[in-house]
Amino acid sequence: MAAVTRPKVDSVLPSELVEFALQGKIRMPSFQRSYRWERRDVTELFDSILRGYPIGNLLVWQRPADVGTVVIGHLNIEAPALGDAFWVVDGQQRITSLVAALTATEDTVDPRFRIYFDLSSGKFVSLPRRAHSEIDQLPMALLLSTARTNSWIRDRPHLSDDQIALADRVVAAIRDYKIPMYVVTGDDENALRDIFDRMNTFGKPLKSAEVFNALHSISTEQKPSDLRTLATSVRTFGFGELSEQILMQSLLAIRDPKVDRDFREEFEDDQDRHQSFVDTEAALGHVIDFLRDEAHIPHSKLLPYSLFIPVLARFMATFGPPEGRAAELLRRWIWRGAVLGVAPQGNTVGVRQGAGAIHTDPSASAGRLLDLLPPASPWRPDLSQTRLNRAQAKVNVLGLLSRSPRRISVYGDYVGEPIDAAQLLEAGAPLVAILNDSSDLGKGIANRIVHPPHDHADLSLLFGYKFDERVLASHCLDPEAMELLRSGHESQFLERRAAIVRKVIADHVQSQALFGFRDGPDLTALFDEDDDLDQ
Repeated sequence: MAAVTRPKVDSVLPSELVEFALQGKIRMPSFQRSYRWERRDVTELFDSILRGYPIGNLLVWQRPADVGTVVIGHLNIEAPALGDAFWVVDGQQRITSLVAALTATEDTVDPRFRIYFDLSSGKFVSLPRRAHSEIDQLPMALLLSTARTNSWIRDRPHLSDDQIALADRVVAAIRDYKIPMYVVTGDDENALRDIFDRMNTFGKPLKSAEVFNALHSISTEQKPSDLRTLATSVRTFGFGELSEQILMQSLLAIRDPKVDRDFREEFEDDQDRHQSFVDTEAALGHVIDFLRDEAHIPHSKLLPYSLFIPVLARFMATFGPPEGRAAELLRRWIWRGAVLGVAPQGNTVGVRQGAGAIHTDPSASAGRLLDLLPPASPWRPDLSQTRLNRAQAKVNVLGLLSRSPRRISVYGDYVGEPIDAAQLLEAGAPLVAILNDSSDLGKGIANRIVHPPHDHADLSLLFGYKFDERVLASHCLDPEAMELLRSGHESQFLERRAAIVRKVIADHVQSQALFGFRDGPDLTALFDEDDDLDQ
């Protein structure tokens, strides 16, 4: 274990935290998660302080900081360059809650920072800006000013002696509460990570990706240097956003299939750490190329299961982009897994098993991935699924996209223009209803087309305007369906389109998954190119 310089153990008052924040002395490192506490978390924090309960330790790294804008809750602080800033390693949620609540104003919007103590009920409450506080609700934003607090009490002559005493006790408890703070100095990042890993965190536990970021960020200009900068880089690949959890699993899977291992001592040094981020970025680029160009999945929002990413990342890092039989078998694995289910024992187990199947040979690895899938069973599209938080809904949309849908429009250049699926998914929901129908078919994919919202389209035009049949066919609308639609037979129209859509989706899945086909090695590879098979 790296030698640890003993950190300085100090204590800090809430008023000192506010002062540090307003001076720009409190800084948030790039690895810190966003503020995610809820209103109840903040009121319970204040209640714990009132009761004298421990709220956990703070851990800060004292080191220089450049000029910059620091955001803490509702505060935007133009911070000067400092030689001794406090970089928050553990305690961001508590510091943000205390500083923001104690400095809130009438214009503060976020109710998590509009905290009051109700002298009638004896409880802390959080109020939205539009809700006027009751006359006996003491704002926490007043507590650091004796004059303002006394003025608030004087303006309420109806308060009983017990209520005034309670208000005094709340003020004293919060002003005088000492929060333990560990201050680490120097440049020993390994010591800092070790201290962070051993400390208890008050409030909501960190997700594994957040712990990974805290332990394994690199304080250099090298990019990618952590999961956040890796996410930003991957975002430029045009496939949408990948979560930090998936990025972490990808990095770990590339190094070793056991992705649920203890990663505290994962890297030998900063060079090893940086190289892992670089390797992961390169592998993910190949993953996205494969998903988009070979598996015909244009965007992360349509990826049926996220575990495909880390497993494919290990494949790309081990063998490079797949070709020939390996590429074919990988596509089958993705599409069969999409409809059969790819992780019956859970995501982490699925990633570990999938990553463990990748070794020695690319085609054999892809074959082992296919062997991990549940046995093939009769499958048919579920047309009721339209919400993209379900794998079947994603399969449905991918089936519709297989027809290369075109714009339904009468406006100049937009007439029959191919729809850019990735761009559409970046903008929001890709499905638009044809009819206002609440029947089972009306609520499902049979009543949906892939199309931008009504920016340059009016689907009522379908009832009268004569579109090119190729445009209509791209949306699974044949002449029979159009005749039913235009003649007002809406239920029969939905039945007809359901039959068309069901076949389109099923045919597309089969073309990609190739159920019933042999999955072993390419037989032609068993013979030399010069062999004469007729002899």
